[in-house]
Amino acid sequence: MRRWRLWIGVVVTLLCLALALAGIDWPLVGATLRQAEWRFLLPALAMLLAFLLARAVRWRILLGPQVSLADAFAITNIGYLVSNVLPLRLGDPVRALAIGLTGKGKTSAALSTVVVERVLDLLAVVFLLAATVPFVTEAGWIREVGVTAGVVALAVFLLLLVFARRPDLARRILDAGLSRVPGINRERWLGAASGLLDGLAPLRSPRTVVGLVLWSAVRWACSGGCYFALLRAFIVRPTLVEASFLTSAIGLGMALPSAPGASGVFHSVARYALEMPFDVPGETAIAVAFTSHAFMYVTMCLLGLIGLAQQGLSWGTLRSGVAALPAND
Repeated sequence: MRRWRLWIGVVVTLLCLALALAGIDWPLVGATLRQAEWRFLLPALAMLLAFLLARAVRWRILLGPQVSLADAFAITNIGYLVSNVLPLRLGDPVRALAIGLTGKGKTSAALSTVVVERVLDLLAVVFLLAATVPFVTEAGWIREVGVTAGVVALAVFLLLLVFARRPDLARRILDAGLSRVPGINRERWLGAASGLLDGLAPLRSPRTVVGLVLWSAVRWACSGGCYFALLRAFIVRPTLVEASFLTSAIGLGMALPSAPGASGVFHSVARYALEMPFDVPGETAIAVAFTSHAFMYVTMCLLGLIGLAQQGLSWGTLRSGVAALPAND
């Protein structure tokens, strides 16, 4: 299964790179890069750090007070490092694994918090897209994908809320489903499900749910601010609509399988999210795409390495631990 996912990611990456680089005048790209106002990388860095901090705060709400904000921030950055270096988007499982390895909680419970985060992020991206699309003349396929993803994400989130309040119901449903699968170790899967359901406990509190929604809004507002600053390096008067649409388009595009760091997918989505609806020249759009990707990639990898040192974890321990996680089978 992993091998197939890996090869699908390679194919998607190559196709997206071909689309991203099609018809580009590279000397003009070079001129665009030379004329860029690089001082705007400083506010972009500030917004990126705020984005990561907001995500750590939101994750800590789900994990509970036994995990400090500093630890949540460090482990969040470790997850981005792994996703940028290893295939198959292993960053989220690694975050859950790191919680267990550092003795700050159960890996199975942390995995459920990752699921909640993913659903919250999808809902936030779709909401951002819905707020932006009315001001965009040509949203294309992104509008349809956004609406579909939003309906699915909202349904999953409501289901998680039900399971958080009624874990016994979730166990009965899972038990009934497993009983129909021949040759499966029901006790093992039910035990794993119990750990996952434990991680949903924070969703039983309306106050916690409100906090998660608010910090999700802060997280994505900071992401949009980062992209706005990066756009300003290449475009004299970028608009909030351009930054918001770029943020939501990339957020949805990250759901596609790809090489480590979302290479190819990021560049293709970023280029056409600027070029098609806003008539940004292809050379300017691809300069924004490559600069944004390189800037975030390097920053997050450096922060991830610092996080590894702070948590006393080794690269080999993380790789071997992820290989044993059932969620990645």
